[in-house]
Amino acid sequence: MAPMFTSDSPNSGATSQKSAFSFNVQNSRGNNFFAARSAASGMQTQQQEQQMDGSWDMGDDVSDGTHNDNDDSRALAFHNGDDDEQEDTMQTVDSNHPNYFDTYAEADAFAVHLDASTAQSDDPEGAPTILSGYDLADRLQDVATSRVEAIKEHFPEDATDDEQAELEYWQLEHQTWEIFAGLTSHRLKSTNGMEIENDISLELVQNKYTSNARFRQFLMQSDPRFKEWTLILNWLLQYAPDPMESFDEGAPGYGSGWMYTKESLKSKKRLAGKKLLSLQANSNMFFAKKADRKTLITELDPDAPSRQHRQLEEEDEEAERNFMKFLWGFVRKGDISGARRVCDESGEWWRGASLSGNDEAHDYNIDGHNLVDEAAGSSQAVVGNRRRELWRRMCFAIARKQGGDEWEKAVYGVLCGDVESVQLVCNSWEDHLFAHMNSLVEEYYTDFLTNYARIPSSATKFPIFNSTAFHSKNGTLNDDSILTRIIDSLAAAPVLRAESRIPLRVIQGAILSSRVHALVVDLDRQLENLKVDPDYNVLNDDDFIGLDVTDHRTLRVIVHLVFILQSLGVEFTQHSPYYAAAENIIAAYIGFLSLCGKNELIPLYAGRLSPAKAVDVVGGILVSVKDDGQRFELLRLMRMHFIDVEGCLVKTMEVCLELTQGVYERERKGVVRLATLKGEGLKGELSHEDDMLVRGLEWLVLGGDGLKSEVIKKGVVVYKRFLLAGRLSAAKDVYDRINSTTIISSPEYSGHDLNLSASVHRHFTDEESFWSFSVFVDIEILIRALMALEDWNETLKRRPERSDRIWKSSSLIAYEKVHSNLADTIKDWLDETLADAPPNCDTSFLRDLRNIYIPELTFALHDVYIDAGKWLNKTMLSNCLELATVVADPGRSVLDTFVQTGRIEEYVCAVAGASRSVLGAGMEKDGLGIWNVR
Repeated sequence: MAPMFTSDSPNSGATSQKSAFSFNVQNSRGNNFFAARSAASGMQTQQQEQQMDGSWDMGDDVSDGTHNDNDDSRALAFHNGDDDEQEDTMQTVDSNHPNYFDTYAEADAFAVHLDASTAQSDDPEGAPTILSGYDLADRLQDVATSRVEAIKEHFPEDATDDEQAELEYWQLEHQTWEIFAGLTSHRLKSTNGMEIENDISLELVQNKYTSNARFRQFLMQSDPRFKEWTLILNWLLQYAPDPMESFDEGAPGYGSGWMYTKESLKSKKRLAGKKLLSLQANSNMFFAKKADRKTLITELDPDAPSRQHRQLEEEDEEAERNFMKFLWGFVRKGDISGARRVCDESGEWWRGASLSGNDEAHDYNIDGHNLVDEAAGSSQAVVGNRRRELWRRMCFAIARKQGGDEWEKAVYGVLCGDVESVQLVCNSWEDHLFAHMNSLVEEYYTDFLTNYARIPSSATKFPIFNSTAFHSKNGTLNDDSILTRIIDSLAAAPVLRAESRIPLRVIQGAILSSRVHALVVDLDRQLENLKVDPDYNVLNDDDFIGLDVTDHRTLRVIVHLVFILQSLGVEFTQHSPYYAAAENIIAAYIGFLSLCGKNELIPLYAGRLSPAKAVDVVGGILVSVKDDGQRFELLRLMRMHFIDVEGCLVKTMEVCLELTQGVYERERKGVVRLATLKGEGLKGELSHEDDMLVRGLEWLVLGGDGLKSEVIKKGVVVYKRFLLAGRLSAAKDVYDRINSTTIISSPEYSGHDLNLSASVHRHFTDEESFWSFSVFVDIEILIRALMALEDWNETLKRRPERSDRIWKSSSLIAYEKVHSNLADTIKDWLDETLADAPPNCDTSFLRDLRNIYIPELTFALHDVYIDAGKWLNKTMLSNCLELATVVADPGRSVLDTFVQTGRIEEYVCAVAGASRSVLGAGMEKDGLGIWNVR
């Protein structure tokens, strides 16, 4: 089989820029898009009429972007009070602003239409899901159409490269949604047998005078492959550049009739009749300059160059080349009548006549209304060519003749279905694809006519391009791999490699060859590589095909393609082998929405995931949400889109714990000095990890009664991390924002006695939960003791140089508070909780907490008594000795903490110092002091 790509014509390509590891917003706007193309192709004014039997009109690319949506409250749920959907979907364009395209507005526009389409699929009236898929595809094309129109409306004459790239991007995305919609509708209907019309009428077969156009019409209705190829071909014709845009009025020779050659022949004939030697010599010199270069034709009929194997003057050769290049534009557009009109207006009627053979013959008396031109349906004249197949072979002979102009060969190559002659002038991916599709359609149609003996034997004697041999592996055009191999051949061609790697070109190729799943798999592969290696660069990947998973526009298009195919039940359903990869890509797009601050869109997209995946994705994203207003709005939207709220909140807490685990393990301390409370104390600034854990607990609290047990269990873990690492300010923050009284939220519960509160037992019915709650409350007792100690220290800092009654009064209050809180805590903190621990519960961290904080609280209270005796009343010094009896009590566990931490000697020294102070105070007050301590 011959290679599908044969052209060596130059075609510069767009250079690709690698985006950063995170989503590269600036590059992904398409700054380098179509660098190989000097101007935008634009929305064409001349379009082929090809009415789809499905939901889309391939010949009408103008849309007002409006829909008759139902009133489901979910539609536009994340917009604030704007009832005009079109204004919501499109950004306001400011033509005076040099960068007037909002990079993220497209995410809003697509989300609005996705939400409206989703609302339709959940309509209580029972609107089928498949219709929501069709509706979404239609809507997304409307978005692209509106973007193109908005950009064009304010497009400056001196547009920058970025502005030009933005316009070209949206034009190409518009085309992408159109071909996707048309092909998907056709393929789905073909699969379901909705377009098949197998029986050709007997009258059509037996009447040898009927038009072949009726056979083409039947072939379109009965053969899905032919219709699919025709749809692709019409799409390529529809968006081909308008030839009039490239028309150059100053180009030489349009309609000149070989002026320079004609004058040369006249001059030669006139001068050849002169007898004067001088004139003869001059004529010889005149013609020598041109005769040395070429042999001119001697006659001026159109066939002279080919018949005589001679040439025209250089100026006329250039004019002919320009003229044929101009005609190529019309033929490439599928506008043969326009090409004939140009020929007639240029005085080349013979050329126009040669092009007219493309129309099949039509006799009104036999065939009824005109199948070729509906506008001429009332005409009863016989029109068209009854020997079109013979005419095609004539075109093939011109396309393959030796010498001649490549543009003329390309024009006739299109008419006959030749690939190789057309590729000589192709300069874009679309042009090359057009050459293939045009050839396939022509040969498929010819084979069909041959099967019904509609081609005269005289025509078959002449050669024609064998598209079957060129494209097929099995000797027939009924080869499902043809489109795949065509797309792959274009991607592999060196002159097209850059353009073939433009993301939307890659996506178009995948749509045409039914390989969208391959793109999803490749993007998923990139995601896995990024997880393993954050420095992974897709441009250095040997398997790079043009799609970058960090490009948010690529993700946006792919994700919405997946949604439509899922709605149609075509691909990426739960039993599909590509379902997991598709969910990973959707999750990546949700990650982009989170990074650009569009949290209100996340539930809409997460609602399309499986329940477990939605929990994983949303749970991970909620970690970064801090604003209370956003939290409540997200919870509302999550419930609206049927996302497991409790599961997400639990996942959020798990993610917080997982992300911060290593930090606290590295900072775990054996001793925490409460002397730091005299510095920044409990009011120190929280670290990023501290804040993350507290936010995770706050999310759990929002889960309501169903998550109260989870709040307590995870709260104990968070307290454990903070206290073992000595992050007392973080522990205080948890107490302030999430304490047991707010969790229980009942007047029956005071925050102390667990057994007297029915609310506690109602929320924590199982033994483990109730025990976790008791641990949580015990830790709060420690926090309150630390708070009392901090208040005392703050009071001492405010001590005036001369003691006054006001300060002394406040100091006594602070002293009583710290005395009661610390003394009670030291005596039996965690003793009962440790004794009541259920089997298999880890209690080692509680013992560690006791060993860290009981000795330190003891030293702190000892210092309080010393300071109180110094500044308030010397009798308070005796409390140091009372505290020593508590520490030495063998019936308590306090002494064990000093033994296990090796701090007994340190405490004995502290007590000895206090004893001397007490003794001194006693001598001053008539024996009061140490001797009165029991």
